[in-house]
Amino acid sequence: MPAWNFEPAEQEFAEAGLDPARWVGALTSMASATGSFGAVMLPLAGDALPNVPFTENLSGAMEAYFRDGWHAQDERMRTVPALTQRGVADDFDGHSAEEIARHPYYQEFLAPYRLQWYAGVKVACGDDLWAVALQRTIDQGPFSADEKDELARLSDRLSTGAAIARALSASAASGALEAFEMSGTAVVLLNRHGHVFKTNQSAERLLVDGIQIVKGQLTAKDAQATAALNRAIHTLLWRPTGGLSAPVALPRASRRPLLAYPARLSGSTANALADCQAMVILIDPDTRPRTPEMTLRSAFRLTETEARLATHLAFGNSLEGVADQFGIAKETARSHLKSIFAKTGVHRQAELVAVLAKLL
Repeated sequence: MPAWNFEPAEQEFAEAGLDPARWVGALTSMASATGSFGAVMLPLAGDALPNVPFTENLSGAMEAYFRDGWHAQDERMRTVPALTQRGVADDFDGHSAEEIARHPYYQEFLAPYRLQWYAGVKVACGDDLWAVALQRTIDQGPFSADEKDELARLSDRLSTGAAIARALSASAASGALEAFEMSGTAVVLLNRHGHVFKTNQSAERLLVDGIQIVKGQLTAKDAQATAALNRAIHTLLWRPTGGLSAPVALPRASRRPLLAYPARLSGSTANALADCQAMVILIDPDTRPRTPEMTLRSAFRLTETEARLATHLAFGNSLEGVADQFGIAKETARSHLKSIFAKTGVHRQAELVAVLAKLL
C-alpha cells in the first residue's frame, strides 16, 4: 500500500469550505500527497464553468480545456459510473490502453502538456457530485490498484469540505435574498446551469403578464426576449470575473417591458461549489423610481457612504473632488473605492462607471 499522508490535504479541504480562495491550496496538497503533477475539481454532471479550482501548474491545460471545447467532450466522463459506484476511477475504467494511445483527447489535448494519466476521487456536494481529478504526466505512469484503493477510502472524508462550502453558500444566498427583499429589489438566483433555484417575494410578484419560470428558466411570452436573456446569462456565467450585463427587456401584456439585469458578483465567481453562481435583478419601470443610492445599495450591498461615492463617480466626478465634497481624506475615499470594486466585481474606475451607468 502507498505510504500517503492525507492529513494536511484533508485539513486544507475543510478550510477551503470556509474560504473558497483556499481550494487551490487544497488541490495542491492533494497532488503532492499522491505523487501527482496537479489536480482539478470538476462536476460529474453538466458543464463545468471556467471558475473550477485547479492547481497553478495546470493553468495552460485548463485554458485549452475550455477554450478548445474539450470540456464539452471530456472522455473521462465515461468513467463516471465507476467513480460513482466505487468512489474512485481512472482512465482504464473508460478506455483500453489502445484507445488511450490513439484517442484525440489524450493525444491532441493532454499530450502537448505531457499529461496522460488520471484518477478521480468522488466528492459529494449536496445533490451534486464532483471529482478531485488527479493528473499525472506521461512519465509518472498510471495509478496502481493499491493507490486507487487508498483514494476510494478518502472519498467520504473529502466530502466534508464540500459540504461546508455548500452550506455556507446556501446561507449567504438566503441572506442576500433577504437583503434585496428589505430594499424592495426583485431578484432571482441562478445555479451554474443558469437555472433559477430561488427567488424573493418581490420577484415573485413580477411573475405575471407572461413572465414566468418554466423548467428552471426565467421566460417571457416573447421567444426572442427569452433567447436574449439566456444568451446574456450564458455569457455572464462564462465570464472569468463578476460584473453586470446590459438589461434585457422582457415584454409584458399590459405594461411596459420588465428589465432583467443578469449579474454575477465577485464572491460567487470564487466558489465553484456554491449553489448561487449568478442572479437576475428585475426592474419594473412602472413602479416608483428610486434614488440612485438606493439602487446601488440594493444591487451590490454597498454601504450608504459607498453608494453615495459610487453615484458621484458614475456622474463624472473625480475621486479627489468627491473626497473634498464629503469632507474626508483622499486615502479614506480610496479605501471606500476599493471596497466598491470588490462588491461590484470590477478592477478600474472606468469599469465601475460603465457598470453603474446601466443602473442609474
